[in-house]
Amino acid sequence: MKTLLCLIALLSLPAWLPADEVFKNGDQFEMRLSGPPEEFTKEFNLMLRVSEGAVNLPIIGRIPATNLTSNQLAQEIERRLKAEKIFTIANVNISLSANQNPRTFIIGGAVRQSGRQAWFEDLTLTAAISAAGGTSEWVKDRIKITRAGRALPPYSLKAIKKGTMPDPKIMAGDVIDVEGDQ
Repeated sequence: MKTLLCLIALLSLPAWLPADEVFKNGDQFEMRLSGPPEEFTKEFNLMLRVSEGAVNLPIIGRIPATNLTSNQLAQEIERRLKAEKIFTIANVNISLSANQNPRTFIIGGAVRQSGRQAWFEDLTLTAAISAAGGTSEWVKDRIKITRAGRALPPYSLKAIKKGTMPDPKIMAGDVIDVEGDQ
């Protein structure tokens, strides 16, 4: 019976970041706070994204996150919540978003290999297009990027290559549409 209870407890855990994996810019995760009564912890149950090396939390501000495991980040958040005297008891649980792989982007349209691609830090738009096999013969000069559900201003591949437009960084979870004739 004891073994069965342990097995059930292990299976009910959320999808944790593997112990040896560390957070990188663009990673998205869910943070849940338990310990204090729920009415006091609601604002700390959040979906967060690592940006510029840190995460931004209500009341306590930015906390460095890159190169930390989920357990190390949870411990640091717990420490800050206690040090700032916000809570005396704080149990932080961190899990990756179940509905998306935080280290990928999607590219489609007039590229040779559309679909989900691996994301890495410092990925640019031109590198993302290259990762998708380059543009097809039907390519137009308009590229749309959607980030967190919002469309960014369109980009021109010709202008990027000429140096008259910056080559934007691509974030994990971005959706890129390279417009084409077909």
